[in-house]
Amino acid sequence: MKRHIVFDLDGTLVDSLPGIAEGVNRSLRALGLPEHSPAAVRTMIGSGAANLCGKALGYEDAKHTPPAELEAMHGHFRKEYPTCWQGDYTRPYPGVADMLTQLSAAGAMLAVLSNKPHDVTEPMVKALFPHTPFSCILGYTGEFPRKPAPDSLLHIARQWGVAPQEITMVGDSLFDAKTAENAACKLALVAWGYADVTELAAYPAPLFGSVDELYNHLIKN
Repeated sequence: MKRHIVFDLDGTLVDSLPGIAEGVNRSLRALGLPEHSPAAVRTMIGSGAANLCGKALGYEDAKHTPPAELEAMHGHFRKEYPTCWQGDYTRPYPGVADMLTQLSAAGAMLAVLSNKPHDVTEPMVKALFPHTPFSCILGYTGEFPRKPAPDSLLHIARQWGVAPQEITMVGDSLFDAKTAENAACKLALVAWGYADVTELAAYPAPLFGSVDELYNHLIKN
């Protein structure tokens, strides 16, 4: 049976927290506002750049942020992040590149699906995983709503010509879990990312603490 696997990016394949925190704090500095620790920024990640910016300003999300404040913060972040994710600011988690190589060699179809803007997602994936033949790399473009809406995941299923039930979504957050649930896909969660592990452990899906454990699951299912 051919395996079809869609990976989240931030907190699943790569540790992007240093670069995201740097982009947030450069933006806050430009606005003359207090900065956040990386630990604080970690709790804001997962639902897209606009929501990240709203949370960095102290609001619940983008919808609850005054538009002028959000646009100022989001504008600075869009300008800063495409440069500050590079170098040591973003790295693959140990063992992930080898796992992808092994899955590809075993004939698996691989894709990346992120809430990160597509104009950052695609160059990031190609730079950090240059030897992995992802058949689809999809960040947020506005064509589809962000995860946990299932539209983008179902789009990948249509591109592959398979039923959603044949796809495994791999992620580190409840956003990913709900995306898989909403699309009727299989799910595997990882414990090394940015979400509260206690929340993930309570979700009815396998949770993996190491790349080796995840690989062994994916290659068998």
